[in-house]
Amino acid sequence: MPFSRALFERVSKGVIALGVVSVAFPGLAHAQAPGFGSGSASGSSEQASEQQVHPDNYGAGCPDMMVVAISGATDSEVDHPPLREVESQLWSNWVGNVTVPTGERFADEPGTVGWAYVPYPSTYGLGFFEAVPAYQDSVAVGVDAMNKILDDKKNQCGDATKFVLVGYSVGSEVTERVSRDIGHRDATATVTADDIAGVVLVADPYRPAGTPSLGEPGPSGGGFMSSEPADYGALADQITYACRPYDIACDAPEQIAILDLALGFLGRMHFTLVDPGQTVTDFREAVADVASRAIVHIATREDWFESDESFLDVLRKVVDKTYDPDGPGKNTEYTPEQKAAMLDWAMGPGSDVVKAKLMAEGAGFVEDNRDIFELVTKPYIFLGFIQHMAYWNNNPNDPWYWDSEKIVDWIASLVEQENVKLPQ
Repeated sequence: MPFSRALFERVSKGVIALGVVSVAFPGLAHAQAPGFGSGSASGSSEQASEQQVHPDNYGAGCPDMMVVAISGATDSEVDHPPLREVESQLWSNWVGNVTVPTGERFADEPGTVGWAYVPYPSTYGLGFFEAVPAYQDSVAVGVDAMNKILDDKKNQCGDATKFVLVGYSVGSEVTERVSRDIGHRDATATVTADDIAGVVLVADPYRPAGTPSLGEPGPSGGGFMSSEPADYGALADQITYACRPYDIACDAPEQIAILDLALGFLGRMHFTLVDPGQTVTDFREAVADVASRAIVHIATREDWFESDESFLDVLRKVVDKTYDPDGPGKNTEYTPEQKAAMLDWAMGPGSDVVKAKLMAEGAGFVEDNRDIFELVTKPYIFLGFIQHMAYWNNNPNDPWYWDSEKIVDWIASLVEQENVKLPQ
């Protein structure tokens, strides 16, 4: 099967050129979401009382509509009880600006709405004195935790409860991964698309370029991890995006492929001050793993050298540790000897094919990165962080209709569509 030693070396050199100095997180056991307990959300169960449940949250039982919400980086912990309420601040519990007002809106209709917060590490891999989960590890834990909450509630309530999924920033990536999976499940799954009333992705790093924002025209850019069209299967009509202009998480320039790749590598790593000597070793391991995964991806596609997929495209896929390759060879594994044979082919009989592919990629590389300078020439640096934080406000006395207020109204409309009583 054809492959190139030159390509393998280009992977290593290209990644090293990114100048990433970091340490791979050594591993993380997938978290189990703490249980819901039983009884009403008003605190009739001992566990619910211990979790400090909001009085309008009927998530411990079987509400008509269950909001499963997951917040952004630094805003959750892996052992946070799903029903425990934390006061919303400018710097914490951002999604509480949706869940609590929704519950308060239906306060006169007991059992209508409940909510749960997905517990996960919510880290970028940045720990000054101890290793913390890398971004990709954190996302993986969040996916497992959200699925557990959904499965547990479905097993508890059956068809009596419908779900709304709300994700913000890193939590939005978790939510979009769960939603894509649910949208392609068959009828035998515990939770299927029929159980989901709606999904809102706030500041989603995978937002397709130019999609509407809460029913209105959205920014022209897309998610900084990917701005390609997304396939949500049976949930395609249930997906709603919220994105503010120049929030680089969801409104990044479209053609910034090399930045996507760099962020993919950063997402595999953690950064500490206490063990810099391990940095080189772990970085080398990350490079080797990506190169190996790239080999398998290419070698299982016999027509890859004639395809339009570039080597950069492959790297952007396989740098994600959770990437599950498609196609008939998705479970194929190669021994070191077989990989060496592929490299020998590329250096010998297949060298002309390899060179032609690399030459053809030159123009494509330029096109894939043509918007990189917009990050500097447009006000992403000055407005990006502000816009990323500006979704959350529920002040009824100001003249603005904030994103979080729109989301509360959107959930209320879903409640109405599911034939649930609205407040009189």
